[in-house]
Amino acid sequence: MTRVTVRLPPVLTQILSCDRRIDVCGHTVGDALRDLVNQQPGLALHLFDDTGSLRRLVLCFCNQDDVRGEDGLARVLQPGDTITLVNSVAGG
Repeated sequence: MTRVTVRLPPVLTQILSCDRRIDVCGHTVGDALRDLVNQQPGLALHLFDDTGSLRRLVLCFCNQDDVRGEDGLARVLQPGDTITLVNSVAGG
């Protein structure tokens, strides 16, 4: 298992009273996000839909690369990688 850091958007850290940076373990981005939810169960509702996929308005980056979608969640992690979650803003 590779240890990486997940950076959360301020709105989620305020709602859940958790740290903005959380260390997680996983072989892939998807594994790391599952470890994140194990550590902070309240995040599941905000990050994943009923099918277990990332919500449409949640952006996920590994380092600088957009990794939304199944292929991205299967990306193999390297020590020192950073996963950044961002809530995109929608409106009209």
